[in-house]
Amino acid sequence: MRLTPENTSRFVQAGPVKIHYHEAGEGPVLLCIHGGAPGAFGWSNFGRNLEALSQNFRTLIVDLPGYGKSDKPAIDGVRTGAYAQCFKDMLAALNIEKAHILGMATGGSVAIKMALESPGIVDKLVLINCPGGLSLFQQKSTPATHSYYQGEGPSMERMRASMERLVFDKRCITDEMVRERYEASIAPEFMDQAPEGKGGKPGENLEVLWPELHRIEAQTLIIWGRDNPTLNYDNSLFMLNRIKNSRVHIHSQCGLLVPIEKPEEFNLEVTGFLNLK
Repeated sequence: MRLTPENTSRFVQAGPVKIHYHEAGEGPVLLCIHGGAPGAFGWSNFGRNLEALSQNFRTLIVDLPGYGKSDKPAIDGVRTGAYAQCFKDMLAALNIEKAHILGMATGGSVAIKMALESPGIVDKLVLINCPGGLSLFQQKSTPATHSYYQGEGPSMERMRASMERLVFDKRCITDEMVRERYEASIAPEFMDQAPEGKGGKPGENLEVLWPELHRIEAQTLIIWGRDNPTLNYDNSLFMLNRIKNSRVHIHSQCGLLVPIEKPEEFNLEVTGFLNLK
């Protein structure tokens, strides 16, 4: 049976927050946490990888609180800890004692926080183009999504421009992807609660984690796109130096959205790493 957003859709009460997620497969649990951006949700980042990943893992692709079909609670200030607590509550509600945690961009920061605060529930860690390191060479840049709701406001054209800036090969951004992200970005509840796209300082809603990376015990795979315009790949080398049991895969001719730009390679490297004893 072909996996679709509809036939894999699930909900679970995670503490005070109802979380929407997609589930497929059996075996060790793999929790996938998407990045934060206007209109972002779990399926948009990882839905195209679910078929391959679910052949080896019980794969759960979540919508962050405030995104997709998950509840949209008011979260003041730094969000990393609140997100991490929500997914710990989710695993507990599903009677899952331990899981591999995979996170991209904002989701990677949440994965780091879970590994630091609750090492007992984290098996292996996969971090994709995420805040948490330091760059020696890159000046802080403002993401294209930063002012998405300002000026003339949301549009299909602005959504396409912001998504195309995140990839090396713009041909991988399809009309369908732009439309689903644009429609999600103009949902009233999302516009009210999501932090991205409304100005402010980039990253101000995320916790500074680099001083704590040395405390991570989980085996860690760090995946980066060399042509990521937001976070330079030397962030991954900083993480490699700080996380004791880690390795790095840097993709050339690839931006932030590695699971979308390099799906076959991504699926193979994640599966191979998680299956290593």
